[in-house]
Amino acid sequence: MAETLTRHRVETDYSSSISKINRAYSIYAQHGDTCKMAWLSGHICNTYDVLGKLDSALIVGQKGLSLFRPPCDSLKLMSITVFVSNVYLSLGENEKTLNMCEDALRRWNPSWGYGTSKDGLYTNRAISLAYMGRFDEALEAFRDVLSNAIKAQDAMLIREAYMNMGGMFGMLSGGTDQVMLDSAEKYIFKALELIRTIDPIGKDMMTLYSNVAALKADRGDHKASLVYTDSSIAIAKRLGDLPMQITLLRHRSKNYRDMGDHRTALDELENYIILNDSLLNIEKVKSIADMQEKYESEKKAGEIKELKIQNLDSQLKQERATRTRNITIIIGVIILLLALALWNRLSYTRRTKAVIEKEKQRSEELLLNILPEEVAEELKDKGHSDAQLIDHVTVLFTDFKGFTALSEQVTPKELVADLHECFSAFDNICEKYGIEKIKTIGDAYMAAGGLPSPNTTHAQDVVNAALEMKEVVEKGKMKKVEQGLPFFEIRIGVHTGPVVAGIVGVKKFQYDIWGDTVNTASRMESSGEVGKVNISETTYELVKDQFTCEYRGEVEAKGKGKMKMYFVKNLG
Repeated sequence: MAETLTRHRVETDYSSSISKINRAYSIYAQHGDTCKMAWLSGHICNTYDVLGKLDSALIVGQKGLSLFRPPCDSLKLMSITVFVSNVYLSLGENEKTLNMCEDALRRWNPSWGYGTSKDGLYTNRAISLAYMGRFDEALEAFRDVLSNAIKAQDAMLIREAYMNMGGMFGMLSGGTDQVMLDSAEKYIFKALELIRTIDPIGKDMMTLYSNVAALKADRGDHKASLVYTDSSIAIAKRLGDLPMQITLLRHRSKNYRDMGDHRTALDELENYIILNDSLLNIEKVKSIADMQEKYESEKKAGEIKELKIQNLDSQLKQERATRTRNITIIIGVIILLLALALWNRLSYTRRTKAVIEKEKQRSEELLLNILPEEVAEELKDKGHSDAQLIDHVTVLFTDFKGFTALSEQVTPKELVADLHECFSAFDNICEKYGIEKIKTIGDAYMAAGGLPSPNTTHAQDVVNAALEMKEVVEKGKMKKVEQGLPFFEIRIGVHTGPVVAGIVGVKKFQYDIWGDTVNTASRMESSGEVGKVNISETTYELVKDQFTCEYRGEVEAKGKGKMKMYFVKNLG
């Protein structure tokens, strides 16, 4: 069943609230009210976390903690701590989350009672224990959360506690242990009863229906699973939640397949593919529209510049005509002055042409540094670039282990220097193997082989590059260890599959890729181990004859379920 663990968040309209909070923050900053600044920093942190801007969320949250000092309200410090621990959970920093929550709970004043902040600390502590594999402690921690929520008689906290207890027993069941599944079902239905009285057609009800559907499927009751899936789909349609509808259609197809109704399963799978393609098309159309708008704007600016050049040329012609008439009247000195003027004009023209050529060359180099050559040429020829669906691309993700800890021990300048040195080496490796660097996100690095022009060696090229990247980081680590300096290590994940590739954005646009292949490659990285290259079964089938690989078995990948994975060793 779905392993859903829910942490408490402050409900708000995140997309519109961030600008309002920032304006309020500016006002308090002008008045030097650090208590209000710290409090608002916590809410900005929470908003960035929900919007997926984790780097910004962590920076703002830590700033809020640093701004807090007496005589500020200590209870508000606890709420900021909850927001920051949420971010660490999103980043997978479970041990840091656990330490932060336990430290805050030790400092909790009993007079504050039990509210959302204490519940958030208890809940995040329990979730971090679960994600660290300390299931007995996590289960006991979730029981504490439920007990405290019931004592506080807070319906929302009780509902979340029931949902987490259900999710915890679901994780422990492994989808097969009937006793654990019974417990999961009991708590999920308790949450379902509560939410029906609070918000029967909202997002939480949609999620619960989806969880019950997954639970029924694990129990083999596929008809009941379909009923709850349909209920969840109805709410998702009302809310306009297209990604949730796509996920639920895939669950319907799997139910019909397990029931032996392969015809209906195929029909549902086709519906899933159509809806998923529509989501990709929406994103594609938006990116193309944005790019077209940018092109039209730049085209108009170019026309204005061209008109100015034509006017300047006309003025120059008039000046030359006047000088010619003067030559026929004035002799001697005027002829000498005219010759001097003509020489200056020619010299100016040569210098201007040289400057224009140099700027044009710099523009070309800058464009090729941002975009692949084929895409850049298409953009120059057509004024826009069409998105591509490429069937076989190998995507690589890297992430540094220990980077956050390193940032606390060295200066920002030293940290950026280390990151620049490492990513520069990665760039050279990508160029060596003909791999396209997509982007960097904080301390993460993303690249792909087999695009924009498809080839048949992309999987082998990317795995070779991954092994060399691993070697670069290992050498850097050895050098740091010898000098007694802090160091970071690396995890690398690789997956092969179809992607949509193209240009998005109007300002600072970039070449990017989308699709489930990208998400799966990211899961290969997060499910791997430090100092190893973790590849999916799909990539393994393409490179197994060129590399020595170690089968890991079926490993749980967040949001993907169990997947076959392999560690790549050196060339066999």
